[in-house]
Amino acid sequence: MASADEFSKEMEQLKKEFTALRTDLGSVVTSVKELAGKQSDRVVDLAEDAEKAVRNQTKVAGESVEKYIEERPLTSALVAFGSGFIIGMLLSNNSNKR
Repeated sequence: MASADEFSKEMEQLKKEFTALRTDLGSVVTSVKELAGKQSDRVVDLAEDAEKAVRNQTKVAGESVEKYIEERPLTSALVAFGSGFIIGMLLSNNSNKR
């Protein structure tokens, strides 16, 4: 009968250990979910900051181009015409080669 008592004690000990393990795993899963949520929040914040920076840089570049055009309208028109002409020539040469 001693072996039945030992077996019973070992089973009780295993049940306690499995219960503790289940509790620990639940805590780990909860911690991982919280960390993932925090990381996703950080990624969203970084993306929003990058968006603001790009918008600001685009605005500054646009204002710079606008100022240049206002200060040098003839030069700007000639540059635009020349660029368009060169691009047109390059594209028409590529079309003729096919």
